[in-house]
Amino acid sequence: MFNNLKKPYVIAEVGSNHKGNIKNCFKAIDSAKKAGADCVKFQLYDEKLLAHPKLRTLNYIKNNSFKYQRDRFQSLKLNLEKVKKLYKYSRKKKIHFCVTPFDESFVKKLKNFVTFFKVASGDINYFPLLDEIKKTKKNVILSTGMCSYKNIENALKRLDKKKTALLHCIASYPTPLNSVNLENIRHLKNKFKLTTGFSDHTIGIEASFSSIFFGSQIIEKHFLPSNKTTKVADQKLSITPKQMKLLTDQIKKFFCLIGSKKTKILKSEKYFSVNLKRSLYFAKNMKRNQILKKNDIIFLRPFNKKGLPIELYKKILSKKITKDVKKFDLICKNHLI
Repeated sequence: MFNNLKKPYVIAEVGSNHKGNIKNCFKAIDSAKKAGADCVKFQLYDEKLLAHPKLRTLNYIKNNSFKYQRDRFQSLKLNLEKVKKLYKYSRKKKIHFCVTPFDESFVKKLKNFVTFFKVASGDINYFPLLDEIKKTKKNVILSTGMCSYKNIENALKRLDKKKTALLHCIASYPTPLNSVNLENIRHLKNKFKLTTGFSDHTIGIEASFSSIFFGSQIIEKHFLPSNKTTKVADQKLSITPKQMKLLTDQIKKFFCLIGSKKTKILKSEKYFSVNLKRSLYFAKNMKRNQILKKNDIIFLRPFNKKGLPIELYKKILSKKITKDVKKFDLICKNHLI
């Protein structure tokens, strides 16, 4: 599904911004659709299979009352049945639905309830997960934060490359602007020959928007269910529905500026090409058998394809005129011998 994109594909990553409340999830789907996103993304995990009991909560998370990650994850998680309901609701709203599974046991259960899978940066070498995803024959997006090219190569060996896309990602929350390194999008695309995009963890929409000029075909941005959502861990690096609408509108407006390699005159240039380019014209009245000299030629607009190319003007000097001509007549091949 990612091989023939006509414009950048925008994913609204809800993450844990729903606060574990399914009503907020439905609201996020509505908001993402209204804001012009192509896909809404959720996460499915079992905290006991994800984090060590003594792993402390990440220090960037504010408004947090949990000492350990497990406890926090437990308070925010969605179960499989809720995810299925969200998938069905997304289908009804005509927006794609993606899930990041954090354990291989979920993959088979999810395969009929996702448009595609997403693999988080930290799980790119979690091969049992990749192996299960490949079995589903679903499309998959890999985030590449904290990864070497070798890590990416190894992951791609476990997947169907024809169904895989890559996201440039900096696993820093929020990512400082001087660490974003959008140039790597081009490098990933050139090296792996896959659809490539950007998973954005910066504050605001500027990095996401700018990524299209580096070849980003998929943009994933953390997303708040409403403009009033507050006190969530990813609030700083998430955008509101209002900002998402601005982002999708800007992408539509400016993506057409990028274009592709120019090999011929564009349709919009044809009128101007005739009126702004020059052709060779006679600078005076001339008689048959006169010898053409430089001061007998004048370079004038408009261009006329029936005339001799102006690049050949030196080659026609000292040629004989085949018939009488008037000043400002176009110099054509049949005028000279």
